[in-house]
Amino acid sequence: MTPAGRRDEGPVRNMSPRSGARRSPARTAPRARHRVVVCAALLVVALPAAGCRDADPVDQPSPAAGMSAGASRQGAADGVITLPGNAGAESLELAPDGTLWVAENDVGGVARIDLAGTITQHRLSVGWDHLSGIARAGDGTVWFVTTTHIGRLRPGGEVTRANFGYPGGITVGPDGAAWFTTSSGSDPAIGRADATTGKLSMTAVLPSTIALPDDSITTGPDQAVWFSQVAKERGGSDGIGRVSVEGVYTSWPLPPGTAPRSITAGPDGALWFTQHGGIGRITVRGEVSYFPVPQAERPSCVVAGPDGAVWFTAATKVGRLAPSGEVTLWSVPDAVQLSALVAVPGGGFWLADSKADVVRRFSPPR
Repeated sequence: MTPAGRRDEGPVRNMSPRSGARRSPARTAPRARHRVVVCAALLVVALPAAGCRDADPVDQPSPAAGMSAGASRQGAADGVITLPGNAGAESLELAPDGTLWVAENDVGGVARIDLAGTITQHRLSVGWDHLSGIARAGDGTVWFVTTTHIGRLRPGGEVTRANFGYPGGITVGPDGAAWFTTSSGSDPAIGRADATTGKLSMTAVLPSTIALPDDSITTGPDQAVWFSQVAKERGGSDGIGRVSVEGVYTSWPLPPGTAPRSITAGPDGALWFTQHGGIGRITVRGEVSYFPVPQAERPSCVVAGPDGAVWFTAATKVGRLAPSGEVTLWSVPDAVQLSALVAVPGGGFWLADSKADVVRRFSPPR
């Protein structure tokens, strides 16, 4: 793509997993180890797929009214599927067989929508522990993050979860494990959940001067995870971070006020991210380019399309950033707040509307 503006900067740091923390190693390391042991022990405890109260995971919780996994049929002739119960559709995952998985923030659950439009809702939390992100693994497992938990929903319906700080985003990493952003106290961090054992571990503790937005982590083309960083203090440097499977953290700065959020691996071998006023691009070598979108003050989600372009949502619109750098926007009828999109191999996209409690099929006009 021809960048609208270019800014190349070298990495800020390349450090060991704990060297970014403000606390001294003598205080930080024991705390992290203690958290890992406790959480690893909790995650292997199985909970019912539905009807669970948010109690101590070592106990078998009793069912809660209205929290069972249920199926309902929705007519999707118009390409719109309504989610029951004021769901708050937050993010999407599409399985190879066409099954759509939806993170339901407001009801703390995951919905499965099959090709016939039948919805099965798995309510995974209650009260204030909202579900914000999901990631589907190759074996059919759906990993999820809530306000305070990391969990997984197995293909057979079994659910396991454990408390691990305050997670915000999750992705399936290059090693098949689930990698996630989290924070505890003033320390943001990157964590890992082993795909076989479910054991949770802290992979890298990051500088306390940054925050990690929700839904802001992805697997890059270079066998590492990449994520967005926002400065906590006004005037501080935003950035894009990278953590290797060995736990080495590297960061590249962005100008103050960039406010990166959603990030994805693009069709060109680079990473693409949403930012204030447009879309950003960073190569695996740290070369940064910017593509302003004046018609969309705050793009919210970005994905690689099947046509070699980058696609994004912005309020009630869907945008396309062509390899030439040209931006096209389409208004989506009846949309209220588009929060996510996922490309459909046969063409078009599924969109999540967090305020209208629907997912809708969208094909751009030709």
